[in-house]
Amino acid sequence: MVLTGGTMRVVVVGNGTAGQTAAGFAKKDSPESEVIVLERHPYPSYHPCALPYVVAGEIPLESVVDRVPRPGIEVITSAEVEGIDLEGKKVHFSKDGSQESLEYDALVIATGLRPTRPPISGLDLEGVRLLWDVEDAEYILKHMGERIVVVGGSATGLEVAGALAKGGKDVWLVEMMEQLMPGKVDPPVASTVAKYLRSLGVRVLLKSPVKEIRGPTGRASEVLAGDHVIEADTVIVAAGVRPNSKLAAEAGIPIGETGGIRVDDRMRAAPGVYAAGDVAEVWEYVTGRPVVTGLVSTALVQGRIAGRNAVGGGLRYRGALSPYVIHVGDRLLGGVGLSATQATRWGLEHVTGRLSTLDLERFAPGVDRVLSWLVATREGRLIGAQFWGAREVWGRVSSAALAILSGMSLQDLLTTEFAYHPLLTPVSEPLTVLADSVLRRFKMAP
Repeated sequence: MVLTGGTMRVVVVGNGTAGQTAAGFAKKDSPESEVIVLERHPYPSYHPCALPYVVAGEIPLESVVDRVPRPGIEVITSAEVEGIDLEGKKVHFSKDGSQESLEYDALVIATGLRPTRPPISGLDLEGVRLLWDVEDAEYILKHMGERIVVVGGSATGLEVAGALAKGGKDVWLVEMMEQLMPGKVDPPVASTVAKYLRSLGVRVLLKSPVKEIRGPTGRASEVLAGDHVIEADTVIVAAGVRPNSKLAAEAGIPIGETGGIRVDDRMRAAPGVYAAGDVAEVWEYVTGRPVVTGLVSTALVQGRIAGRNAVGGGLRYRGALSPYVIHVGDRLLGGVGLSATQATRWGLEHVTGRLSTLDLERFAPGVDRVLSWLVATREGRLIGAQFWGAREVWGRVSSAALAILSGMSLQDLLTTEFAYHPLLTPVSEPLTVLADSVLRRFKMAP
């Protein structure tokens, strides 16, 4: 894997999950190579998935900023990349008011997503902010009131609303579509999540696009959503993202239909140029359709492949399964693969199954319920799963991911052994119980 000959320079643009991973693998596989990362923020990196808990006061702001240097990797902060010269193999950037350039032998673009401002008047009022980076979280903490409207039923919106409600805030969660996390989570699961949020005191408002944020004194005081006028002193916007691919497009690198940088199975976008993470257009594993995932789970794998291949490796990407887990109040929501909504939209015939059962043996302390939902082809191959519960959601998502990746059928799940302990799991894994139920319901061959 290690290159021989003269010293190679790998330049990585962006130090998020994909960028960090690409830089790390490039250095690990080719220790003699020079690896330089250009990061636009004034700090090396941060943990965006932790920001909902920062604004809720559960995690200190500084703890989500990573300033620990990595051996052998140079990270240049406050570096705004302004252009890529593909022919000359140079990256042009500005830092502290000066213009600089770096030559590269291999380039990895990991510029991620960028938030989009929804067409809502009043976004510039005091107390209103998109939640995207550390600076946003810092602003929200400084201007946080008691009456909060969270705009967007996204994963971030759910986490922010649940965490703030647990902390005693008066919270509204407003979503323009008919359900929370539309498309990603199927309606039976989404309705259960909405019911739980309401039990925490969150007022969940669906089918209600935000039209205006009002603030005659310069600070937000009301939100007009659908036919509702909601009193609010803080508005957190968690809706709307796009691949941050402008830099690549201006350099002449092909952009796909999703707006992401089109890559092949080596994460290669152009000769000597790779793209990874949220900015890369890859393909959904089951259908092969182009997607941009926006998930750490996929960014990590893509960064690993891009970094290794940038220094001569031969890893190939198999497609996006897009596994995720989010934390809502004291519950966990997770999923992987296709939702039934996506399967319907893309014309894939499928069946679904739903099961609510105990998540531990009935005598175990803290026993609760877990909701399992699966999506399978008419032939019985597992293509998607979602889970909602108090524990072990991550493990079930990971098991389902491996099952989909391996092409397992529902019948295969029935003959798969799962670990058991009465204080940790039920004796019969809910996913296998549900698989059996679907096989019987749709009279599939045993």
